[in-house]
Amino acid sequence: MILTKRLSANLAFYNRALVFLFVTLFFVENVTKYKHAVFYLMILTVIYYLIKDTKNVLQALNNKLFYFTLFFSIVTYISIGVSLNPESSLKSINNNFLNYGVLSLSILFPIVLYKESKTSVATLLILSFSSALIVMLLVELGSYYVAYEKGIMPFSNYDFRSVSDSLVFYFPVLLSLWYFLPKPKFIYFYLLAFIFLFVLLGTLSRGAWVAVAVSAMLFLLFKRPWKLVIVTISLILIGLVALKLTMPDMTKKLFFKLEQTDSSYRYKNGTQGSAFELIMQKPIVGYGFGDKVYIEKYNSVVEQYPEWTFRQSIGPHNIWLSTWFSSGILGLLSFSLLFISICYYSYRETRMNNNYKQIYFSGITIFISIIGFYFIRGMFEQVNLKPLGILIGFLIALMNSNLDVKNKGIRYE
Repeated sequence: MILTKRLSANLAFYNRALVFLFVTLFFVENVTKYKHAVFYLMILTVIYYLIKDTKNVLQALNNKLFYFTLFFSIVTYISIGVSLNPESSLKSINNNFLNYGVLSLSILFPIVLYKESKTSVATLLILSFSSALIVMLLVELGSYYVAYEKGIMPFSNYDFRSVSDSLVFYFPVLLSLWYFLPKPKFIYFYLLAFIFLFVLLGTLSRGAWVAVAVSAMLFLLFKRPWKLVIVTISLILIGLVALKLTMPDMTKKLFFKLEQTDSSYRYKNGTQGSAFELIMQKPIVGYGFGDKVYIEKYNSVVEQYPEWTFRQSIGPHNIWLSTWFSSGILGLLSFSLLFISICYYSYRETRMNNNYKQIYFSGITIFISIIGFYFIRGMFEQVNLKPLGILIGFLIALMNSNLDVKNKGIRYE
């Protein structure tokens, strides 16, 4: 009996460790082989559970959110039939949906965690996102140090923009940590927040700044940590004034981006304006999935549009327009339906479990992350679809798990 319990505990730790490691490494570059190793281990684990406990495992996927995900995936695959470059579209879809992407993670996470309690899944989400954010910040600080050794100063170029997606995606968990860390350890929170703001400003990405600002305002709809708001605003203002006065030459690009009021050629005759014109030529069926398809189509007709700003495609810079271009109106509707359902179910998890701290803030984290990353950030950039699988996978696992009566988690006051 004791041996059985010990094996069960070890297996539960193994399952949680797989998800934790995968989420932590997800945005980290140059560790692909490790991500693949964890991903394949999750696949083997899922196969084991499917063989051992087929009925309960399949029940873990009997969920409306999973069906919405499946619908979006099927519509995207169908778009191969109208693609201008079917081979490229198939490769791109497989990469975004199956290679630790939207569909695969929506299946793997709920099955790997199908025996976990709701509290356990929520705690794992908070820990995974926190670990991932810390790792990304440390990696980026290392990049700044390497650049400094070469004479490249912070805020002087756009070499650090690539980290902006991960910052926006994981940002909500930073706000949640305000409620998890005990007061004696608040110094760690302030240090983490300071590093986050430094790295965020260093991206020189206004789209990321707007997404983080809106995410912070959304958090205020749930909680109102006025002390945190006052401290944060004060630090930002003091920091910006100090940078302006002490390092005016190094921060020219930073303040140019802060003071810039135009749309950076995104709308009329810009990236999004030209994308919309192309879409209107085939709004029902689209052109096929993938960046390569868009680039080929854009570059093949650009000479017919002398008013377009960019003579070579740099993408639509909008995930919604990109989806519409790729899969037509049905693709846009299926993606919108999936987005709305994630917002609804994550908000529902938050409201239904507001007595339990971990579950409450895990719901908030998913809710704000999906809006900040795919709606706000997605309106300015063609963000990666893959991380959507993380949010869906965790949310399905949360929805299908039961509240552990013996361990209801920390009561939320």
